Amino acid sequence: MKNKYTIIFIPPDHSNTHQFQISKQGRRFLGGGMLLIAVIMIGLFAQNLYLRHFIKERQLTMEHIDQLKSTIVERNQEISHLDETSNQITGDLKAIKSLEDKLSSILKIKPPSSSATLSRGGDPTTQNFASANPTIKMLDHQALLVDEHLNLLQRYYEAAVLQKDQIEHTPTILPIEGEITSFFGYRRNPFGGRSTENHMGIDIACNYGSPVSASAAGVVIFADRDPIYGLKIVINHGQGIVTFYGHNSRLLVKKGDQVKKSDLIAYSGNSGRSTGSHLHYGTIVNGESVDPLTFPNFTKEEQPDV
Repeated sequence: MKNKYTIIFIPPDHSNTHQFQISKQGRRFLGGGMLLIAVIMIGLFAQNLYLRHFIKERQLTMEHIDQLKSTIVERNQEISHLDETSNQITGDLKAIKSLEDKLSSILKIKPPSSSATLSRGGDPTTQNFASANPTIKMLDHQALLVDEHLNLLQRYYEAAVLQKDQIEHTPTILPIEGEITSFFGYRRNPFGGRSTENHMGIDIACNYGSPVSASAAGVVIFADRDPIYGLKIVINHGQGIVTFYGHNSRLLVKKGDQVKKSDLIAYSGNSGRSTGSHLHYGTIVNGESVDPLTFPNFTKEEQPDV
């Protein structure tokens, strides 16, 4: 047939063949359809490639978003912990401030005005910070306060060390245990008669050979025999304070020795101008004899009649 095309389908066994005839115009439609199908297949393949690439990119983006979410959760936990830490620091600063007030009262040191409150301009727990991250600013502020308190506590420490040193060099203990048999001031002459004498110290009764201790830290400036006080020790404690210990039986220190409070320096006795075993203990302040019992921590007993 002219202007027609025959398509023959032959099975493998060559039986029941099928023939189709198409016109020239039908051929064009068939070619166009096949071309359209080819274009659609190519489009679907290209779309599949694009979707695979798109999904891969979006998967990476989603993983990144999940990672960011996890990071945000961690940061929120850290900020919550910082808030708790900040609140604890604020409480600690208040406790430190209370302790500083007590120390300043004891040491008689006036704290600087910048430390009069826990923060400049008010309590940090109620102050409104106009900041994108108030917790960080709060911690920075508290770090500054901690530095101020450390400097103040350093001053208190230095004052306490100085005061401790002053206490160590102040005769606040008696050098020996025993009854005070003669107080400071005028008394009847112990050697008889009705005359009186100015007793420049106190007499403490004790057994012969009892241990004698330094009543404060200082430097031995005399350790030898005296015509009145017998074996005598004199200690310079600084700040114009001097103590002396008389009528000893044996001296354990020599001139120039450094002694601490309560150090053993001698054994009591009856040397010199004495009527019996005892320790004569005297104190001198700025060159003048004073009653040893006027120093802190001493309780002066009622002086007997003379």
